[in-house]
Amino acid sequence: QQQDVVKTSHGDSSKHRARVQLDCFGNTPLKVYDIYSQHIEDIASPDWIPKLHLTEEERGVVEAKGTVLLLGRSGTGKTVCICNRIEFDRQMFAGHMSFSQIFVSRSKKLCRYVEGVVGHHVTTQTHFLTFSELISQIHDWYPQLSAKANIYVSSLVTFERFKSQFYHLGNYDLDPLLVWTAIRSFLIGSIEAFQSPGRILPREHFVGGRLGRNRCRIPSVHRNEVYDIFLRYQRWKESAKLFDDSDRVNILLDLLGSLNQRIQTKIYVDEVQDFTQIEILVFFMLAGPENLFLAGDPAQSVVDGTEFRFEEVRSVGHFVAGERRGLVPQKPLTVNTNFRSHSGILNCAGGFLDLLFEYFPGS
Repeated sequence: QQQDVVKTSHGDSSKHRARVQLDCFGNTPLKVYDIYSQHIEDIASPDWIPKLHLTEEERGVVEAKGTVLLLGRSGTGKTVCICNRIEFDRQMFAGHMSFSQIFVSRSKKLCRYVEGVVGHHVTTQTHFLTFSELISQIHDWYPQLSAKANIYVSSLVTFERFKSQFYHLGNYDLDPLLVWTAIRSFLIGSIEAFQSPGRILPREHFVGGRLGRNRCRIPSVHRNEVYDIFLRYQRWKESAKLFDDSDRVNILLDLLGSLNQRIQTKIYVDEVQDFTQIEILVFFMLAGPENLFLAGDPAQSVVDGTEFRFEEVRSVGHFVAGERRGLVPQKPLTVNTNFRSHSGILNCAGGFLDLLFEYFPGS
């Protein structure tokens, strides 16, 4: 059985049709695996995981040059592309003894899954880390940083702590998640804040709309109030000797900026929509502007306070590249074939999304 897969991009009337094999039991795209004669004995092992056969679309993503941004909905093979890119880079850099790889995700479960699929290589050192583990690992790689970053987990302000110990005591009318998102994604966590005095976005930039309506969706009528709450929050943290993730990342970026030597590595990030701009900047500073593979779906963010668009990743790339415009990441590549859902469900959902984009283009 076969079905036509239509690939479209919003705002572009062009369509490309591809034919994929259907699973006759599930009416979903059939998963095809690559198995060679040398794998015959491995089939009997319960731990053996065969490699998925890549579509032409996926193969183009895996073999793309430079830093790659990959956009795809749930079930379209983003993680499969990452796993194959890790293998592809191992072949490309075979013999480079100093070459290493780092896979990063917020999810420990996802890290373990990718580690199980690609495994470890004889000559290439590969790490599978959550973002918190990466920060700890950086201190191991650069021992000179540890003495300068005296940070304790017990002093960390999470969203839950922000609500219970600060926000609800102030009797504010605004939704606490709206304020937390403004702080994490814009007032401290944006690339504009990183370039501003004190690593804080100036009030006139936030209130005056310089971030753009589509990027920051906080109503302009509330922005002065949000900024006032943010300043109180900063004073509260300072008086209580607390810090949040953005403070920790800014400290780390300052320390990384003082180093004269970088590790030679490739970094692969899954679910990149769960990271703020300054967290993404950590990846650029560790690996350089040409050595990243960042995959995600803006519709799937699970981290409180993260407002993400792929355009913001490219903004970080512009900042890192400086005058070397050729190093700025290209617009995101896409994978469109969904290997999890029934085509009827996908077509219905796609039609609904088309209406949303038509009538609410800024959403």
